[in-house]
Amino acid sequence: MSLFYPARAKCFKCNTETEVELAVSVNAERRPDLRAAILDRSFQATDCPNCGTRMRLPAHMSYTDQTRGEWILVDAPEQAADAEGAEAEARQVFDDLYGANAPEVAQEIGRDLKPRLVFGWPALREKLLCGEYALDDVVLELLKIAILRNVPKSPLSDATELRLVGAGDGALKFAWFESVSEQQISLLDVPQDIYDDIAADGTGWAALRGQFDGQYYVDFKRLLVA
Repeated sequence: MSLFYPARAKCFKCNTETEVELAVSVNAERRPDLRAAILDRSFQATDCPNCGTRMRLPAHMSYTDQTRGEWILVDAPEQAADAEGAEAEARQVFDDLYGANAPEVAQEIGRDLKPRLVFGWPALREKLLCGEYALDDVVLELLKIAILRNVPKSPLSDATELRLVGAGDGALKFAWFESVSEQQISLLDVPQDIYDDIAADGTGWAALRGQFDGQYYVDFKRLLVA
């Protein structure tokens, strides 16, 4: 079931308040239009009725797509400062819905779901794109580490993030974003062969790959914090 609650959003430019529907959960099987809206970046976006400023509502919801084996808890980018606490919350929520604390019929569903925790809408969109392009999200994060090692002067900071935004013509397409505003900083194309090489390398990346084992928060930034 997809749940929305009525709320009020205040424009950050003119302070005008407007009525909105705030997402609490999305079931993409029953509402494929919501998955499409996430992918085209229109999900939870609204225009201020007074000045027309585009606003994106804050992220705090669960996303489920049983057919694709996806269960994702989405939180606001600001919560990444306490990623450990947010991950513990995600584990508890999943356990209650589909894990050890759930009825057996729900546990059967949960065995086919891959639980994840993300911060912000670009991060959620990236996880869905991994499914669209049949990419392993752990390998994708290892690829980002390779990018940081080999691309000089990256805009990496606590306030920025590197996200997959597309694929085609033998390349994976990435963009740097400001985490809170979602403003795009720069674009970067990476040959898909590099991803394929990392995926096929069973030893060279084993130590870093192992740090994602059993984790909900699959993001290279967790390794930087560690």
